[in-house]
Amino acid sequence: MITINPKKVGLIFLCAVVLPAIFGFIFFTRYNYIPVQLTIGECRMDYTAMPTYDDRLSPLESHSFKIRGWEMLVCYGQPALRGRKIIGDKVPYNQLWRMGANEPTRFYTTADIEMGGLVLPKGRYSMYAIPGRFDWEIFVSRSITHWGNDINAEVRSKEVGSFKIKPNFLQQPVELLTIRTEVPKLGENTLDLFFEWEQTQLVIPITNLEVEDKTDTSLKGLINEYTKEAEESKDKSEFEKPELYKDNEDDN
Repeated sequence: MITINPKKVGLIFLCAVVLPAIFGFIFFTRYNYIPVQLTIGECRMDYTAMPTYDDRLSPLESHSFKIRGWEMLVCYGQPALRGRKIIGDKVPYNQLWRMGANEPTRFYTTADIEMGGLVLPKGRYSMYAIPGRFDWEIFVSRSITHWGNDINAEVRSKEVGSFKIKPNFLQQPVELLTIRTEVPKLGENTLDLFFEWEQTQLVIPITNLEVEDKTDTSLKGLINEYTKEAEESKDKSEFEKPELYKDNEDDN
């Protein structure tokens, strides 16, 4: 006679079914359904979208930073110029654009912030824009699961708001689309988020609205923070040569 031990069956079910299902859900949804207060997550490809499985010329890039110790993260596809005219051509004026390639450009924040004058509670957002010759309108939406340029009515219905900024002209073209910040001074609650590609630079001010300062002011903490920022800045400057890229007209 076979004796079934309910505790053993439950443990096997937990280890073989429940835990893998939870891990798979977190992995494939890119932490999107976990509050940022628990984990900010990381930049992952959208495995629920079929274009993910095509060859990618534009890698998934990320930029993490802190304001007064509060973590923030930007995830974006990083296309290259490859000798093309981008702003006003491949990226037309007066049309919505995902500000990158592949998945939408996403912004994660563990703090309540003000971005370009727009107040954003802590959470995960997508960013897209309408480029213009003399100004850009930046939109922020709570939709983060749509494919990059599929900015339909449902995505737009989740918009938190928008703001306008004037682009700066760069003398030296930037080969790879780059989103970066500069190291803020200790205790400052505002920094600029730089968006740079071709000869266009957008400077988006971000202000931390949280009262608490979570900065690790110990010597070890400050050394780690500034070392990390310096390494990230160095990595961003070491661009690959344009001729190494294959031609593709649909990656931005």
